[in-house]
Amino acid sequence: MLKSFVIGSGLISLALAANNSTLTTATPDVKSACSFDDFTATASADVASIAACPTAVGEIIIEGDSFGSIELNGLEQLYGSLEVNNATKAVTFNAATLQLVSGELAFSGNTVLQTLNLAQLTTVGSLSLKALPALENAGLTSGITSADAIVVSDTGLSTLEGINVVKLKTLDINNNGNIELIDSGLQQVTDSLSISYNSDQVDVKLDQLTSVKDMVLQSIGSISLANLTSTNGSLSFSSSSIEKIEISSLKSIGNSLTINKNSDLTEIEFSKLTSIGGALQISDNDDLSSFSGFPELKTVGGSVNINGSFDNGTFESLDRVSGGFNLRSSGDLSCEEFNELNSDGDIKGDKYYCSGADKETSSSSAKSRSSEETSSSSDDSESDESSSSSKSSDSGASKSVGGILGFILGAAALGVSLY
Repeated sequence: MLKSFVIGSGLISLALAANNSTLTTATPDVKSACSFDDFTATASADVASIAACPTAVGEIIIEGDSFGSIELNGLEQLYGSLEVNNATKAVTFNAATLQLVSGELAFSGNTVLQTLNLAQLTTVGSLSLKALPALENAGLTSGITSADAIVVSDTGLSTLEGINVVKLKTLDINNNGNIELIDSGLQQVTDSLSISYNSDQVDVKLDQLTSVKDMVLQSIGSISLANLTSTNGSLSFSSSSIEKIEISSLKSIGNSLTINKNSDLTEIEFSKLTSIGGALQISDNDDLSSFSGFPELKTVGGSVNINGSFDNGTFESLDRVSGGFNLRSSGDLSCEEFNELNSDGDIKGDKYYCSGADKETSSSSAKSRSSEETSSSSDDSESDESSSSSKSSDSGASKSVGGILGFILGAAALGVSLY
């Protein structure tokens, strides 16, 4: 049976209507018995006092080893946060009537917790599931349609359905070894998206995603990003068994692009990418023999660092690298094209190095400084010569004036004598 993490399949129209990633923050007036200020529940009676309130306000923590089951049926809306931490004997958590948590809803360190019942929950500030190794069911029957952040880490989940949010600030799914498919209708992530170290062969499908700030993908089996057009921050693929990276709609990356330590990778294709705002790094991808998948790339705002065994590689449209350029290939790739980029002044950084099949070439700004110093010395020398010449001219002129004056005075003296 396929183990999957499905987000937003089949309910996107509902999510679009419901989610704008801006949660209700107005706190209602409630009776004093339903106002919980830094309240910690350590016994079933404490939990019952919360469940007696359809609407509650405050910051609530449930913890301790006195629970076999945590029963919050009756609570519908919580304006504040709810944390269930280290309830080490709790096997189930029932909050079937809960619809809204305006702040954080977090479960952490509940080592035997197997089942959550959050059947009516649609709105949270953030949802965090951490260190829940026995958790088998997240119980999101109605599906979350409004949230700012979702974190699922170190759980026993093999499937997670019911996250139907189309816009998030943060999505972090990591170290869930039973999840083999992550399929999401998510369209925008304004801060960070990280999927790392779940099942080694996890397939990631984010075909509705159009923009993200920072994206980190580690230890994945495949990736599909059919509609991603912009990444405002950095994009990283590393330590994965992925064989192909193809992002055909991506036009710009605001910061860096890193493709590193993907042992089975054989092909990269960024057919519409025109600019990378930071560094480009491609290194230690054992089976990758070509990096010719950047036909439209014109500018790299940082440095270029490429290391591997390449037989082919080209940047046919590249006309500016603001940082340095470092290419080391043990394959048949020639440095000729990149040497030309450097000699044409398209590489602006202070270091250039290319080692390929033909030869090794390097240069640095020290040469330019030496040239400038030589030019400066020459200019100073010419200036000194000009100054010396000017002094000579002045001296010669003085001598000429002195000679003429002496001749006139001598002639005058002779005249007086004859008279």
